[in-house]
Amino acid sequence: MDTQEIIEFYTTAPLTFIDVITEKISSETVVMNYTTMTNAAGLLFPINGVADVVIAGTNYRLEKGHVIHVGPNLPIQRTITSDTKFEYAVIHFQLSDGENSKFPLYNHHFALQVGEQIKLMNMLQQLIQNYLMRSHLSFLQSKALFLNILEEIILLIKMMDYQYKKENIALIMEYIQENFTKNMTVIDIANHFNMERRKLTYLFEKRMGVSPNVYLTDLRVQKSKMLLSTSHLSVKEIAESVGYTDYFYFSRVFKKVTSLSPSEFRKHMK
Repeated sequence: MDTQEIIEFYTTAPLTFIDVITEKISSETVVMNYTTMTNAAGLLFPINGVADVVIAGTNYRLEKGHVIHVGPNLPIQRTITSDTKFEYAVIHFQLSDGENSKFPLYNHHFALQVGEQIKLMNMLQQLIQNYLMRSHLSFLQSKALFLNILEEIILLIKMMDYQYKKENIALIMEYIQENFTKNMTVIDIANHFNMERRKLTYLFEKRMGVSPNVYLTDLRVQKSKMLLSTSHLSVKEIAESVGYTDYFYFSRVFKKVTSLSPSEFRKHMK
């Protein structure tokens, strides 16, 4: 699920708080099957312990640091996987009538990585306590707390996504630097990291300011310039040593970057 799409959903969708429930389940409870509310979606917050849940055929690990969005009327199978009791909370909320077509994510299920944030859990506990007071004022306060929790989740998602992208790009750069001498393309790099080529290119450009193809080409040209200046290898051998199997293509790329052919560059350096 695209992070930006999720952020946009929680930022713009007209969501209304309904209630919050909590449950403690003993470790002896092995498997439970149920269906989510027919008229409301929910955010599942693990509080203690670990559980595996299967939502409409998709496996999720419900543990601290993760929140799961579950749309209405979806089948759930839950298995307790820790020795301690599993405790969780669910915030139920609705989407305004007639808005389903505008916000399809409301009906879906997906995991949100938020980290083990004390502030978020404190806000959740405050919401639970407010809701249990069962007064008109406390319900209004609960609605406000729900919106604050959504705001905090959005902030945490952005932080986690930035860190993930930062770490991913560092790994991608390291992989390119270690393997650019092989006959490798951007598609090969994307496949290695199990990413779509367009997503890899987008993330790389956003972080580095250039596309992975430009970065890869620059590494190869810089390496070939060094070899042309310091070795007696033929241009064909140099092309192959920096990852180009086509000598003529290598020459075109080199000239496009340096304005000189490999042979002209070598003469110029003597």
